[in-house]
Amino acid sequence: MNAYVHFNQEHHLLICKVHQYVVSSKFLARHFQEEHDLDIKIRQEIINYASRFTTAEPSEVLYSLEKIIPIPYINIVTGFQCQYEDCGKILGTLVSVKGHCKVDHDWKAKDGSRWVETRAQTFFQGQNKRYVL
Repeated sequence: MNAYVHFNQEHHLLICKVHQYVVSSKFLARHFQEEHDLDIKIRQEIINYASRFTTAEPSEVLYSLEKIIPIPYINIVTGFQCQYEDCGKILGTLVSVKGHCKVDHDWKAKDGSRWVETRAQTFFQGQNKRYVL
């Protein structure tokens, strides 16, 4: 199964090697059925392999503002980190970090950039997307 998935023991995450993001155990079967052109036998082998592990759900993953060693098989992307004191939130686009700064910190364009471009990773996709350094 190493051709398709990797279990990260440190964070208890199952990573799709092709898409380079974490797939929740709840959506594993659907992911490999809808996103991969695989025979049902191979998909079942992936599910059987994954069932050997206890995986963390998005709400159980702890995110740190400290830099971490990049996690293998997860894509590294350009992100933007808020520079307001005691924040450090990382977002995926310039528009989203500007919106965050406006809403959370009352930022105005006259204040200048209050964020820096950074390299980041995200474990999950969709509504569970959060970035780490």
